[in-house]
Amino acid sequence: MKVLRFLICFLAAGALVLAPTSCEKDPAFPSAKRPSTQPGTDPNPDPDPDPDEPITIAPCTNKVVAHRGGSKEYNCPDNSRASLNYAMYLKCYASECDIYWTKDNNIIIGHADGNIQINQLYPYEHTVDELRKAGKLKNGEELPTLGDFLDMVMVKGNCTKLWLDIKNTADAPAGTAPAIKAVQRACEIIHERKAEQWCEFICTGNETVAKAAAQCMKAYGIPVGWMANKTPANCKSAGFTWANLSAKSYMTPYGARTIDSFVNAGMEISVFNVDKQDGDGNAVFSDSDVQNYVNN
Repeated sequence: MKVLRFLICFLAAGALVLAPTSCEKDPAFPSAKRPSTQPGTDPNPDPDPDPDEPITIAPCTNKVVAHRGGSKEYNCPDNSRASLNYAMYLKCYASECDIYWTKDNNIIIGHADGNIQINQLYPYEHTVDELRKAGKLKNGEELPTLGDFLDMVMVKGNCTKLWLDIKNTADAPAGTAPAIKAVQRACEIIHERKAEQWCEFICTGNETVAKAAAQCMKAYGIPVGWMANKTPANCKSAGFTWANLSAKSYMTPYGARTIDSFVNAGMEISVFNVDKQDGDGNAVFSDSDVQNYVNN
């Protein structure tokens, strides 16, 4: 059994040089070109694809999961096509993105503000078109949908999955209902597209939303990591076999949770808010224990 499923690192600039640090220059790969930002573009295309061959996700040896597509490092908007394409360009294990249910029963991908609004609108009160008309991303892109992102990753030769972050909407006027609808509708779309192998979820610690996510996980077979400060027994009783924990808040030496307790309980574990810079107090996990890293 693998010790860690993922070790998620939100890094300060320069803490871990894994890839290009700007949109214009690629010091790590001087011969590489800036990746295309067009949806559906395979940054590493098969030179002679067979149209009749079923598309399956490619093997991946990269340990990185890009937070919101690694937008901070690439200097592009969160949850944008450009940031996802950047993660694909690097052959990251996955690209994390935030999902919200819309009034027209779709899934919009975007980074909501502190009021749980996108473009100053509650997603669940508006259609995708209305949300898009209210504003574009800073690079001129329209807000993407889950379908748009699936079009991008479901190409031959791609190894990068989508990590779909089920955001807590409990503080919005509609409460947790939009978050529950988000995971339910996302699973339906994934199933309709036969895209299960390209998707995994991470779920808010809210227990009402988590219950719905666990039910969807069981019904559709799509993995869900629970982001709750709970014991392994609590996680398993809620139906989860994968825990996604904050190193700065939950894990020792800052909290009560330990890797061993989850491993001994037969669970997989991922950890976020870890700075891997040498000498940093949060760098508590050795490379030998880590299957994947996530950075901005």
